[in-house]
Amino acid sequence: MTPIPLPSSFGTPPGPPRRRHRWPAAALCGLWLIEGWWLSREGADFPGGDHAHLVVWAAGLLVTLCVLPWAGLPVRALAAAGVSWSATGCLLALGVHVPAWGIAESAALLMLLALVAWRVPVRAALPLGVALAAGVLAAPVRDANAIGTAVVLHALVVAGVAALGLCLRYRDAERAKAVAAAREAERLELAGELHDFVSHHVAAMTLLARATGSLTKDERVAASLRDIEEAGDEAMTSARRLLRVLHQDQPHREPLPGVEGLTDLVDGFRRTNPGAPRVTLHVDPCFDAGLAPELAASVHRIVGEALANVARHSPGASAVRVTLRRAGHRLFVSVHDDGAAPGRQPHRTPEDSGGLGLVGLTERADAIGGTLSAGPVPGGGWEVLAALPVRP
Repeated sequence: MTPIPLPSSFGTPPGPPRRRHRWPAAALCGLWLIEGWWLSREGADFPGGDHAHLVVWAAGLLVTLCVLPWAGLPVRALAAAGVSWSATGCLLALGVHVPAWGIAESAALLMLLALVAWRVPVRAALPLGVALAAGVLAAPVRDANAIGTAVVLHALVVAGVAALGLCLRYRDAERAKAVAAAREAERLELAGELHDFVSHHVAAMTLLARATGSLTKDERVAASLRDIEEAGDEAMTSARRLLRVLHQDQPHREPLPGVEGLTDLVDGFRRTNPGAPRVTLHVDPCFDAGLAPELAASVHRIVGEALANVARHSPGASAVRVTLRRAGHRLFVSVHDDGAAPGRQPHRTPEDSGGLGLVGLTERADAIGGTLSAGPVPGGGWEVLAALPVRP
């Protein structure tokens, strides 16, 4: 078979991290500028309105700056609440009541409230959230003519934003639990495979020590071989006992097939997925030469999970190429499809992705000293790429 070139995407550094949350800051700045223009026009209609509107506009600028990541979120939230309360106190002390509640200021406070309810630890989130919510609710008090309906609407908005932040917190907590469960399940599977793949080596060592001990005439050598035999038996007994404890809820675990089962895996993918894309399998002739059983099982798991991802997340794919190549002391497993799934985003870690299969595979690859990545490739499509070390 013609040697297969290494996947083009291997070794290429990931692109620059995405710069998030720029549009909220830009929207707040635009809102603050519009509010300043409106306040400059309305200030002359009220006695002392120029000074009051200047206080509101300055408070809006300072609170908006607290949205930017110049410090930790708790520090910025505390600073924003302090500025808002100071502005309200200043206006009340001046005795000037003007219809200028501070739209940019309230919007920035609400944004910080959502972030605090989402990301800040509970013990700090509670007082900070109360301070930010009170700052928003105090905005209508600056206008003596404000009706009770406005206060009620502010309260409803505050409750909705806080609920949104709490929902995001709950979602992240559940996601973290699911990721931890997937990693734990993969570790249990690895423990079972450790028993399956190592037990026959230990058993062979024990039998060899027993046979050699029966042939040797040196009593000291025979005694050492008996000790080796007993140690091997004890190791196997301990491994079986530990495996029963780890898999007490899954007593009928079956070992995974190796590289030789990839053809059946591809055929099963076509049968179980009507209209599935065409899958081509390219295996380097020397790929599985002397391959350890645990590596063969890992290759099988990686290919199977990558094909499952194609079925779930890339319905528009028409062709999938599975490439297995060995270069020196490393194995390269590539599953590349030509689909352009809109839900797939570049350079996301398995923990951030929607599914948990890649999380378990990443745990497996890390456990055997390899790496696994998933993302778009320059030529188009999506690729799951694993690099696994081979014992020299």
